[in-house]
Amino acid sequence: NKLWMNIFPPFPQILYFAVVSGIVILASGLLAGALKRYGGWKTGYTRKILHFLIFFCAVGLHIRGGMPAVNILGLGMGIFVLLTVKAGDGNFFFEGIAREKDFPRRGYFVILPYLTTAAGGLLSNIFFGASAIMGYALCGAADAIAEPVGVRFGKHRYKVPSLRKVQVAERSLEGSLSVLAVSLALSWLLFVYLYNLPIEKAVLSSLILSAALVFVEAFSFHGADNLTIQVISSGLAYLFIKMWQ
Repeated sequence: NKLWMNIFPPFPQILYFAVVSGIVILASGLLAGALKRYGGWKTGYTRKILHFLIFFCAVGLHIRGGMPAVNILGLGMGIFVLLTVKAGDGNFFFEGIAREKDFPRRGYFVILPYLTTAAGGLLSNIFFGASAIMGYALCGAADAIAEPVGVRFGKHRYKVPSLRKVQVAERSLEGSLSVLAVSLALSWLLFVYLYNLPIEKAVLSSLILSAALVFVEAFSFHGADNLTIQVISSGLAYLFIKMWQ
């Protein structure tokens, strides 16, 4: 029973967190699919809308119910990903999150980010506790903004390694700069208002963390940055919180 409580919430709360998670997952998938099919948005935009909404749902769930609540969201996302990939090309949900440039392994690069996200969240929670919230937030926001910025404004592109060969595996300097800007602002807010660091120490912590995150995002394998960003963000946040509090 104790092990169960560490993995999932108490039984009365499971239904609540499952309903919240289900609503967010379904709404995010519907929004991504609708913007792709009816709005003509590029997949680089639509998949990151789902990415952003899911990660910030994780932030809220962790604040409310800790890691067990986030595990409910992760389980729900696993079901969503498996059903969507099984449906494949042409499916409303699949087309909203599967990049055309990942052909012929579009499904693989839907499953891989889910698995790396789950692994990153578990490792961050196991080793860094409540600092995992920093990982959710920065992966949810900074990484989410990088791809749309790269799609729209990316002129200076560089290739990145891929766990499996795809037609195009690259990022842009413009996208990397957006990671820096978003992570600076968001990490500072979390350091000050969630983790209660003094303002001047929060500034220094944010600068170091954000600079590190730019390099982590830039050199992570294609499809694996959800893991690396979460773990590095959570780990550095944990270090600075222990150092300054």
